[in-house]
Amino acid sequence: MLTRASYYPEAVKRRSQVLLSLVLTAVLVALFLWNVDLRAVGRDLGSADPFWLGVAIALALLSYWLRAIRWGIILRPAARVRHSSLVLTTAVGYAAMTLLPARMGDVIRPVLLARRDRFPVSAALASVLTERLFDMWTVVLFFMVFLVWPPAMAMSGEARRWLHVLTVSGYILAAGLAVGTLLMLGLFRYQERFIARVTAPIGRLRESWRDGAARFLGHFLDGLRIIRRPRDLGVAVFWSVAIWYSIYWQVRTTMLAFGLDRPLRVAFLLVTLSIAGLAIPTPGGVGGFHKAIQLGLVVFMGVQTDLATGIAIAYHAVCFLPITVVGLLCMPVLGFSLTRAGSLERGAEEGG
Repeated sequence: MLTRASYYPEAVKRRSQVLLSLVLTAVLVALFLWNVDLRAVGRDLGSADPFWLGVAIALALLSYWLRAIRWGIILRPAARVRHSSLVLTTAVGYAAMTLLPARMGDVIRPVLLARRDRFPVSAALASVLTERLFDMWTVVLFFMVFLVWPPAMAMSGEARRWLHVLTVSGYILAAGLAVGTLLMLGLFRYQERFIARVTAPIGRLRESWRDGAARFLGHFLDGLRIIRRPRDLGVAVFWSVAIWYSIYWQVRTTMLAFGLDRPLRVAFLLVTLSIAGLAIPTPGGVGGFHKAIQLGLVVFMGVQTDLATGIAIAYHAVCFLPITVVGLLCMPVLGFSLTRAGSLERGAEEGG
């Protein structure tokens, strides 16, 4: 429970996170716009084909709806949730991720869903971890397709060195994912023993705390249990491929809006780079996302910097602006506002 005495350190921590996020955003935006002709970027944005941008926006919204469907499948072993709840909390969570620092939407979304459909918060939080596992596997597999069957690229010696680094990183990540997945499977086999050993030190302090921790871990592992159910696992894999395929087409249709017709496999690389940019904790990935797309187009595809900058700006807007608008409209339905984000995050830490 958060007491008045513990509130002030928590508030200082939150302000520090916000300040760090704003500083990172400013630095990354400055790097993104360095040596860029803003007038040329404005002309490129103004001449973009609205039809293809509209298609990209439709695909972006489709990908979030597909995420809601997959989330419900992942949660099946732990809870049966309403499709409307999944759609509403997905929209609100991704809007919060755009507007708030430190990827708070990844916490807000499962907490809202668990409270709305009355099941353990720990299971909802675990389901988000499972989502990320599916996402990482899918992105890595598509990136491997890019590496095995690369499109024609105008690459300098520097670009080839960077591609080598990305190749090695991709194989290391794939190996790490395989090990992590095997460890998760092992947890299920020895679940009771694992929970007993982890909670034993807590029990020495107070037995009631041990019982609460054991329940939390049990519900958390329930949220991961889909990877042991072949039928649900296969369905979740199908929807994961559908989600990311729609995202790759978002990239291609955005490029088409700027008159850049490149194979779909180019998107496999650009999306991988954009995910690395999103890992930097800025609201909505501002700065890091843009710079990653810009570098991918300039370094690997030989696109002129100003055009690459316009495409990066447009693609970020396609990814985040429509879902943010939808999420803001859905917030009153859930009785949620951005000012309540801190209390929801604390609720997640307390497991309720």
